[in-house]
Amino acid sequence: MKILQIVPYCLPYHGGQERYVYNLSKYLVRHGHDVEIITSNYPYSQKCETSEGIRITRHRCLARPMRNPLTPAFMTLTRESRECDIVHTHNEHSTAAMAAAFLRNGRCAPLILTCHGQLIFGDNFRDTLEKVYSKTIGRGIFSRVDRIAVNSTDDRDYVLSINASVSDKIDILHNAIDPEFFDSVRGANGIFDLSGRTNLLYVGRLIRRKGLEWLIRAMAIIKQSGNGRDVRCILVGEGEDREYFERLIREQGVEGSVVLAGDVGLDELVYLYRHADLFVLPSLSEVCPTVVLEAMYFGMPVVTTDIPGVRDHFAGSALLVPPKDEASLARAILSVIDDKNLTARLARAGQDLVTGKYVWSRVSKAYESIYRSMGA
Repeated sequence: MKILQIVPYCLPYHGGQERYVYNLSKYLVRHGHDVEIITSNYPYSQKCETSEGIRITRHRCLARPMRNPLTPAFMTLTRESRECDIVHTHNEHSTAAMAAAFLRNGRCAPLILTCHGQLIFGDNFRDTLEKVYSKTIGRGIFSRVDRIAVNSTDDRDYVLSINASVSDKIDILHNAIDPEFFDSVRGANGIFDLSGRTNLLYVGRLIRRKGLEWLIRAMAIIKQSGNGRDVRCILVGEGEDREYFERLIREQGVEGSVVLAGDVGLDELVYLYRHADLFVLPSLSEVCPTVVLEAMYFGMPVVTTDIPGVRDHFAGSALLVPPKDEASLARAILSVIDDKNLTARLARAGQDLVTGKYVWSRVSKAYESIYRSMGA
């Protein structure tokens, strides 16, 4: 099959969706398919390249309102969309998905959309805009695509709440990781001495939607609780709200307890996954987050939020807490730190879950079956 993926971002932009698209494409190439990714050139990088058999073409991004790249060339892909067997787009909130749905009006190949979860920004203005968008443009995109892949039953119900007429189009396909890739990484410490204290780890964008405000406030509670605990939280990643979190760290008096590590190399990231004590993801919205799968693969116990896209996958294998609740988050973190049996149970349950189910060798074959059912 010749598969065209039209997506808002691709590596080297770092995020769960970008790794999802890249890993799916890599495994489809392994299965003998011809895969091209068309994306924006944010961050600026080579216009055309081939990586692990995937052809990647980047087009100019004019602006990024609400972190959504405006890329006019997406609307001019008529020839490309007709010459392939399947068009696959991602994230109904993106201009990439809007363009793919527009192209489907012509003689475009069958179109599948992968939804990557409900979008919650954490402020009233942008959350209101998102609701208006979903009820109008989002609803139209759902109508025009031929199939819709979602990560959970929660996300299926969300799609149906926007457009109830698409129930026969929806497939539930979860996220995954690539164990072969991580097993090939040696892992080396170039930054942190993790000895002599309890180390929490967060990996992701430094944006408010990730709920880091409540993690920082929880660290202040943990610091005030005393009892001889020496707990440090390492935040790996960069993002538009870094300055806001730097200011909040100072205001909460946790400069020595919360470390903004920025982006780290792969060896350093794998070292942190292998040797930190607890993984924390306090997000307001997610859909089967890749970083949780990665942490569980390395045997880390996980504390995360009880939200759609998380509870469907991780209830029973992670400790779930209400979002925007620093007191509950602090209690959950301390309960894992103080209970070795709970730590071991969560670590074992998470690792068994990921290795048995959430791997790309399985999920990519499920996508192949869907493509073929669409006539490819």
